Amino acid sequence: MDWIKKNYDQAILSLVALVLLAMSGLLFWDALNFSDTFASIRGEVPHNDKIPPLETTPIDNAQAALTKPPTWTGHPGSLFVSDKYIVKDGQLVDPRSSNVQLHAPVPNTWFFDHNLDILDTDVLNEDPDGDGFTNLDEWKNIKGDGSDATDPQDKNSHPAFVTKLRLVKAIQTRFRLLFAAYDGDPAKPDTLTFQINTLDVHQPTQFRKLGEQIENTKFKVTKFDHKVITDQSTGAEKDVSELTVQNTETGDEVTLVLNTIVNSPDSYALFKFLLDGSQFPVKKDKTFTLKPEPAVTYKLVDIKDAEALIESPKGEKIKVPKLEAP
Repeated sequence: MDWIKKNYDQAILSLVALVLLAMSGLLFWDALNFSDTFASIRGEVPHNDKIPPLETTPIDNAQAALTKPPTWTGHPGSLFVSDKYIVKDGQLVDPRSSNVQLHAPVPNTWFFDHNLDILDTDVLNEDPDGDGFTNLDEWKNIKGDGSDATDPQDKNSHPAFVTKLRLVKAIQTRFRLLFAAYDGDPAKPDTLTFQINTLDVHQPTQFRKLGEQIENTKFKVTKFDHKVITDQSTGAEKDVSELTVQNTETGDEVTLVLNTIVNSPDSYALFKFLLDGSQFPVKKDKTFTLKPEPAVTYKLVDIKDAEALIESPKGEKIKVPKLEAP
């Protein structure tokens, strides 16, 4: 240690010389093994003279486009006037292209197709051709295939007049006869005696058999059906047998249910024709006409509180809706 302290410079030089000698030996060793290091990665390069096919789809598409010169596509609006945009529910809407309906349920395109002012807030209730049918009425008359059946700009093109018919009310009247009881074996209707009372006049109870005329009426007894149902609340059986009587003059039949007041065939519907505001009654199973087309006869088939059912000359069943309250 004393020598190193006395000869410090010589010691450092000796140490550096040893390091350089070691590195020289390492480099010399790597040089000798250079060929062995790269022997594993040397190899023959595979020979391939096949050229992959050229992708010609973009070229074909470009050539096809050249055979179809560009065309000018028209616009329903003006070339020199900007389209009108409308603010609806806080959104800016283009009436021609937007799916937002400005006057639901009618699509925006329908107004443009028929030259109607889509900016008019009351456009659905207007009648530009004066035929008595609103724009909404005309649109509702679209055919099943989506094509227009009527033109709101042509007074000679409009929905059927019967679409302007409304039911004001159904007026039911009680049938004057009541099937009160029967006597005998229900399995042998021909042997039964039926008790029949009247509701509208003071008349003695009548006892009649099948085929017999009911006195002071136009009806005779024609059929009996024995029916029993079970009361859901008590579980007891209830007799709901039916007795059919027939008008000997008109042939109309009325089915009487045991101890039940039934409606008369004279019940009728009170209709209102919206085109002129007229009202008129029609009895069930009777015919009627509408003023604009007196040659077309309709028949009242059924009456309910919410609607009436009528039949057209072609046998088509048409529902007449109830008149909406003002």
